[in-house]
Amino acid sequence: MRHLGANFFSQFRSKGLMNLFKKLCKQNQACKYTFLRGKLDEFTKDHVRHRLAARAALVAAHAAAVAQGTQMEKGMSHTVLAIDMAARSLLDPLIDQKHRASHFEADPQSMEPLQTRTPKKNWMIHPQWEDRLKWAGLLPFARLVEARANVSRLNYDAALITCLVDRWRPETHTFHFRWGEMAPTLQDVSMLLGLPLAGEPIGPLEEPVGWMHTMDARFVGVREGVGPISFEAHGPRQAWLHEFQIEQFGYPDVAMTAAQITRSLEAYLMWLLGKTMFTDNHGNTISARYIPIAQEIAEATEAEHIIQRSWGSAVLAATYRGMCKGCQLTSHGSGIVGCPLLLQLWSWARFPIGRPENRDGSWPPDELYDAERIDMPTFGSLWTSRKRHFGHNQLRNCYPAFTEQFDLLLESDVTWEPYSEEHLHEAYPGGISNMCTRDWAYWMTKAKIIFDIFVEEMSQQRVMRQFGQRQLIEPPPPTVPLPPRVHAYNRKGANKTAAGWLQLLAPYITGWANAPAVSWATMEAFDLQEFEHYLRAYMPRTRLRLSQACDPVQRDPSTMWDTYPRHSTSGTRHHAAVLTAELQDDAAQYARSLSSGPLLGRYEHHASFAQRLQDKLRRIYATITCTRSSDVAEYRAAQRPPRPSLQVHQPRHAPRPRMEVPPSPRPPSPNQAGGSGWQNQQRAGFGMEQQFPMPNFGWRPRMDEPEGEGHMSTGSGSRSFWSSAHDQDETQQSYQDWISSQQQTPPPDPTQYSQHEQGYMLPPRHRQPPVRMYSPSPFQARPPPRRGGGRGRDQ
Repeated sequence: MRHLGANFFSQFRSKGLMNLFKKLCKQNQACKYTFLRGKLDEFTKDHVRHRLAARAALVAAHAAAVAQGTQMEKGMSHTVLAIDMAARSLLDPLIDQKHRASHFEADPQSMEPLQTRTPKKNWMIHPQWEDRLKWAGLLPFARLVEARANVSRLNYDAALITCLVDRWRPETHTFHFRWGEMAPTLQDVSMLLGLPLAGEPIGPLEEPVGWMHTMDARFVGVREGVGPISFEAHGPRQAWLHEFQIEQFGYPDVAMTAAQITRSLEAYLMWLLGKTMFTDNHGNTISARYIPIAQEIAEATEAEHIIQRSWGSAVLAATYRGMCKGCQLTSHGSGIVGCPLLLQLWSWARFPIGRPENRDGSWPPDELYDAERIDMPTFGSLWTSRKRHFGHNQLRNCYPAFTEQFDLLLESDVTWEPYSEEHLHEAYPGGISNMCTRDWAYWMTKAKIIFDIFVEEMSQQRVMRQFGQRQLIEPPPPTVPLPPRVHAYNRKGANKTAAGWLQLLAPYITGWANAPAVSWATMEAFDLQEFEHYLRAYMPRTRLRLSQACDPVQRDPSTMWDTYPRHSTSGTRHHAAVLTAELQDDAAQYARSLSSGPLLGRYEHHASFAQRLQDKLRRIYATITCTRSSDVAEYRAAQRPPRPSLQVHQPRHAPRPRMEVPPSPRPPSPNQAGGSGWQNQQRAGFGMEQQFPMPNFGWRPRMDEPEGEGHMSTGSGSRSFWSSAHDQDETQQSYQDWISSQQQTPPPDPTQYSQHEQGYMLPPRHRQPPVRMYSPSPFQARPPPRRGGGRGRDQ
């Protein structure tokens, strides 16, 4: 109870709530328990709400004091100083109050990972689609999400993506880590996804009038057995579009017509745009705003028929908007929109957390080669087009563990420049697609990026180390800051047409046309010493950790589960041991619930299964934590000292005289010489002339010694020590001498009184059964027959 109360107090810092919680734990009446639980929930919510409001007010007051050049009064609460909100000038109090990091800091147990609205199945690419996808600049990206025969579909790690979103700050449009600021940039979009940056911005989009009727007319009769279009107000249903996959037409066994190839490509483009590049919260439908673009690319016969669009900037803008919204979502079932594929590949390229192993080596030069060097791999191809191998004890999709690992990750574990020439020649010796480096002039642009009606701002000047350039101690602000009202554009309640949105976005669309002319690029190389000064100025101004330590006064004694490594534990035994221990506890709890609760079927089956599961998990835990006897130093127990009465002491004075007790001889055992059964055994062996009975004590031959003189062997064909070089008379005489010596009674063993006279201690006596090297004696009495219960036995 004391530990439960301490843990509760470490979360809420209220003794009143802690005492109420203890009363709730001790209550055993249902009505009182329900009443106390309701009161505890009510008081807890009020406490959290008031604490967040007080924190925001104190932060605003201190920010105003800092702006005026004054200091806070010494009477301020120690809590404000503890949470470092006084110096977090990079954070907006209004945004931070709703931010996931703030809620995670207040109550980590209430936070859940965001969901990804990603596809459940990938599409195959028809060879006749390649030219049109290449003209549109989408072919390298399409290869990343292509369905392959020997490669499983990429599973999106929602926990890993959520950990990144928790550290995204809309104030700076960067991730805030302990080792500095980082962010996905246009360079990452080009290198990982191979999307073009040059071209017209994708926005604003507008759905065609009467799109459901025109689309139904285009797809009618394309495939037999498919009904009319299935749609909602948002757009066509995803299940209806899946009916036009090329394998549904029988490809590659059945040839497809030109109309079937065109319509299947249009359905594929709807899926590619709505479920991989620009995901939204509609899980069953795809937005109808993509219909004009998909129809334009699918029906093109030449490259000039397709408008060149800046797909890369649109994907980055959609991802930025998704993180700006997702970092403030705390309700159950909330999702992350944008391009989750970009975030996952970006994390794998730079951090070791949740990253699979690459066991296939480099990309073969002869695979996926194009003469125009467009249909070639990107830096993300090894992650998506090869089998992904994870360690047997490596964590995946574990939100609390990933959060701790990001808090403990070291700067040396971060890959700052994953697209260097060294990495390129090592991973892709045959080269990569030209689309990865064609638009390098856009990487450092100051222009705003656009997708639909969303306008986002990039902050390359804050992440200059990712480009290998000089990071200033105080990064300069944007030349033309983005107004907050423009950043807050959304379609909820805005009855504007495409012309109206185009008028609002006209300055930013024009600015993208001149994007290469305005750039943050410099000719100064990265300086580590100056970066350290930047870290000293950056670290006190933001939140560096999400998992906070408890108060030392309320902290429980340390255990083996409280020790973490200083860096990523992916692929190690630490978290595997913790999870196995938790599974063992669950199995034990399940067994207890079965024994005390109602029976589900036969109780023996459930109880035995739980017991076997618990035993297996205990053995697994012993294995992965190196607690086996072969993994530790062998323990050698000290020799037990003899009893005091048997020790030989050197007396300091003359011993007292005592009466001499004559030693009493110990009768021999029946199998030894002089015993009751000894004569019968000797009489049974008199008939043997070549083989003689082996005694049960004395000398025995060793099997590893060579045979010869002075060695006795019992095997057939071997030479005995009396018959190897002697005649028959000498052999008979030696046999008689040996028999007479064995029939003599051996001297009695030393006793407790006689051992002092002989001058040695009594060694420990180990009684062992005699070793039989001959058949039982025929003179031994047969056991009495069994009475009853048997057939064919002696009666």
